[in-house]
Amino acid sequence: MWSSLPWSYWLGFALVLWLMIDLVRGQAYLWYPYHRQKQPLMYWLTMLLWGVVAASCFVYPHWPFL
Repeated sequence: MWSSLPWSYWLGFALVLWLMIDLVRGQAYLWYPYHRQKQPLMYWLTMLLWGVVAASCFVYPHWPFL
C-alpha cells in the first residue's frame, strides 16, 4: 500500500510534518528565520507559502495536463 503512493505524496507528507514542527516552535524559514512573536506577518506568510507548496504535492498526480 505505502509503496504504491506517488513520490509527490511523500514530499507532501514531509512538508506537512515540517509545517507542524514550525508551528510548534514558532519559527519558520524562507531565506531568513522568522519568529512568530517578533515578525508575525512574515511568519504567517511563510507558513502560508509552505502550506500551499505542501498542498500542491497532493494535487500534483491529478493535474490534467500531465
